[in-house]
Amino acid sequence: MSIAPQTSSVGTGSTHVVGEPAHAIVFADGTTVEILSSYPVRPDADLHSLARAVEFACAHCREHCEATLVAVRDDCLLCPGCYAALDVVQAAPATEIPDARSAA
Repeated sequence: MSIAPQTSSVGTGSTHVVGEPAHAIVFADGTTVEILSSYPVRPDADLHSLARAVEFACAHCREHCEATLVAVRDDCLLCPGCYAALDVVQAAPATEIPDARSAA
């Protein structure tokens, strides 16, 4: 008998958070997982700590992921790595910095 938490495979597809305040996340296949905590860090993606690990394909990188911390953006799951990379992409400069050697 194992005391390790069970993992739910939820694949891909849309998700939505239910409850007031949010208490669970419902996946496309109907699987529901309790939300332990939600972190309103970004306006474009909600971060949630889940009661058990879920297996899914990240909507951004398409890699297989198993996590208890997921982001929901546009009703899709993002892995922790892609969630963290959102800041890097948005913080990138719009124009390139000219090469100092060519400024002579």
